[in-house]
Amino acid sequence: MKPRHALLIASAILTFSLATNHSHATNVYKWTDDNGVIHYGDKRPEGAKTETLRVESRSSAPRTSPIDQLDTIKEQQEKEDLAKQEQQAGDKVKEQQKLRCSQAKNNLQTIENNSRIRIEENGELRYMTPEEINAKKEEMNKIIEDACS
Repeated sequence: MKPRHALLIASAILTFSLATNHSHATNVYKWTDDNGVIHYGDKRPEGAKTETLRVESRSSAPRTSPIDQLDTIKEQQEKEDLAKQEQQAGDKVKEQQKLRCSQAKNNLQTIENNSRIRIEENGELRYMTPEEINAKKEEMNKIIEDACS
């Protein structure tokens, strides 16, 4: 037998022995015959000097059924959707606060720039009193303090 074929057979035996051993450790023996060909096997040959190779196969994580995998994916998707909705709600609140802040600043600027402010009340136009103007300024300052911080 040619050394190349012997090596190929030995590799096949080693591969087969590794593939069939799923969950426990086993010994594989390695030896060289009189012709210098290296052999592997799971039984120690008589009369030959051997080297013991310890081969361990480890199983991967326990497999889950496709239904369990699908349930896990659905749960993860629901969590992601919920987080996305919460993020969108938070963004919407921030946007509303930003708009409220901007409107309050514009209103305050209008009040401060105009000494006479006309409002409509009961279908009639009238000018605000200085006390009403000061009250509106305070109201706008509170809104700015709340909405703009």
